[in-house]
Amino acid sequence: MVDSINRKIISELQKNARISYAELGKKVHLSAPAVAERIRKLEQAGVITGYALKVDLDKLGYPIVALVQCKVYQTKERAFKALLLNCDEVIECLNVTGEQAFLVKLAVESMAQLDAILESFIDMSDTNTMMILSTPVERVVPATFSS
Repeated sequence: MVDSINRKIISELQKNARISYAELGKKVHLSAPAVAERIRKLEQAGVITGYALKVDLDKLGYPIVALVQCKVYQTKERAFKALLLNCDEVIECLNVTGEQAFLVKLAVESMAQLDAILESFIDMSDTNTMMILSTPVERVVPATFSS
C-alpha cells in the first residue's frame, strides 16, 4: 500500500498539506488525477488520518508553552484525565511509560495562568514543568520516511 511514490506524496503533504494535486503530481511524476486517487486510497486505508492547521501560538496571544510531566497518584487517574479534558490550555497530552505517566503540553497567556493550572494538578499528581524555548525539529513522520 505505501510504496515509494506514496511515501513521496506523504512527505510532500507533510511539508504543505494545501499543495494542489497538479503541483504534487509534478513533484512525484504523476498526473493530478493519479495523485488524487492515491491520496483517496491512503485516506480510505487510514494511512492519512487528517490534515492539520499549524499556528503561531505566540501571535495568537499564548507566548508561554510548557511541558508538564505528571506523576498521577494512585486512584486519581480517571479524575486527572477529566481535569485535562476540561482544561482549555491543554493542547496535547501523552500517556507515556515510566513514573511520570503523563506528558502534558500547555499554552498559556501568562506565568500566573500557568501557575493556576499547576495548582489545579496538585491534588492529583506531582509535576515537573519545562518551558519550551523553541522547536528546532517538527515532523509528522521521520525524515527518512520518503527515502
